[in-house]
Amino acid sequence: MVTEEEKLDWSTDLIDSLWFHIGSFLSINDIERLSRTSSRLHTLFTTNDYWSYLIRKNFGSAIWRRFIKNSSVLQQNENEFQSSCRSKLIYTQLLKRQCISFGDFDQIILDTNRNYTTINDSSSLNDHVLYIHDSVEFCYALRIETTFKDILPGRYDVICRMKLDLPYMLGETEFLAIAEQTNPGEIAYTQWTQEDFLSMYRCFNCDLTGTNLWFYQRIGIVEIHGNDLCNVYVSITNHDPIHAKHGVYLDFIELKLRSE
Repeated sequence: MVTEEEKLDWSTDLIDSLWFHIGSFLSINDIERLSRTSSRLHTLFTTNDYWSYLIRKNFGSAIWRRFIKNSSVLQQNENEFQSSCRSKLIYTQLLKRQCISFGDFDQIILDTNRNYTTINDSSSLNDHVLYIHDSVEFCYALRIETTFKDILPGRYDVICRMKLDLPYMLGETEFLAIAEQTNPGEIAYTQWTQEDFLSMYRCFNCDLTGTNLWFYQRIGIVEIHGNDLCNVYVSITNHDPIHAKHGVYLDFIELKLRSE
């Protein structure tokens, strides 16, 4: 026997798979609003099945298998996140762009023995970039640090967006990214000399317009193993204290999850 409430529930006119398809075009906020229009949709859009479907559709089968089918990621956190299903938590994490601006001094830690400046740039992540251009410093060594918080397990490409203007970076400049785990997996690391900076400057200097172009430099791959969220520490260092450093613009550092 059909109750009066069920007769008024217009959502029953469509099968679950069609609602899944419709929901795949909506933002998380829109889905939450839609789920409040009927008890059936509320139940449908709060199931692991729906958010698992979104992960597979938007991120591919390899990511779905890793985080949903063959994984215990975030299962230990179920009591902590009782109001949300596990697949939704994972989907929300996957949607986040893991990117930190070098111009955001709330997230970037700089050594105190030198002055750092920011330059306005409308093409940057948050309209200004970090500019390394020494005048007279107490010490010319540099250290720039940041930490990505609560990152899903997996392997990530570490990518830095930068621009060079006839760089002068004597000494060895080290780029590093490592998961903050007892036994970390793969570590992203690369080392540049002054010649490496000059080589990249020549590649991205446009003689016709007299401009220097932004480019994306892959630092390497950092791996987070296990099933728990983890922080990733990133640093750029040059320990040479004698020679001034200049001609380097840093926009942002980003972690991009690899699908394999």
